[in-house]
Amino acid sequence: MTITLLKNKIDDPTITVQQKHILKYAHQHNLLIDTTEIENSDPSLELEERKEFKGFLRSLEENDNIIIYDLFTFSENVEELVKVFECLLTRSITVYIANTNTILNTNTKPIVLLELLSKQQDITNNMDIEKTQGRPKGRMSKSKFDIYRPQVIEFLERGMSVSTIAKELAVSRTSLKDYVNSRGLKDLVRAKLSLLKSNKKEIIIKKDRTPKECSLIKDPDTKPEGITHEL
Repeated sequence: MTITLLKNKIDDPTITVQQKHILKYAHQHNLLIDTTEIENSDPSLELEERKEFKGFLRSLEENDNIIIYDLFTFSENVEELVKVFECLLTRSITVYIANTNTILNTNTKPIVLLELLSKQQDITNNMDIEKTQGRPKGRMSKSKFDIYRPQVIEFLERGMSVSTIAKELAVSRTSLKDYVNSRGLKDLVRAKLSLLKSNKKEIIIKKDRTPKECSLIKDPDTKPEGITHEL
């Protein structure tokens, strides 16, 4: 079954705009949409608090397809997105993202998903800056630390502290700390490590042919309150 999931937002993109882009995307990729649903919960909340969204996840079956406009349909938080994708991909559910023309499935390499989450983190950071500082919309300003980004991520993966990394790169600890925080690099590293761990588990599951249980689809008696069907 192919399901379109629209996000009910008070700002752009509206449901109408999302639907327009998704229908165009589906036509281009020869996807026949079986049903459309609207997700009404707050994407800034942790998934455990979004009973309606968990209800939607429970309703999905193995090998289903989901078409969304963008990742904000699932969550605003990178770590929560990792949980969603782990839950979907371990059940062989394919996700089509119309806004970025991206397809995520069990064959997607962790590094590809990480790059997508990295871009999503930058978008979220930009939005936070605009809200708090009234900054004009646009891309995040460049930093002198951008050239060190791959190295910083690698060092963080090794468990090195910001102070140690600053000494290694011979830069200011305070400035580097601000850079790491503003770019959400620690969140990205946690996401990457989680994805790599999940990928290893998936390999074991395929060998043993034992289905993995997703913690997000427990509580089968909970009614999906916030998901509504579009007529």
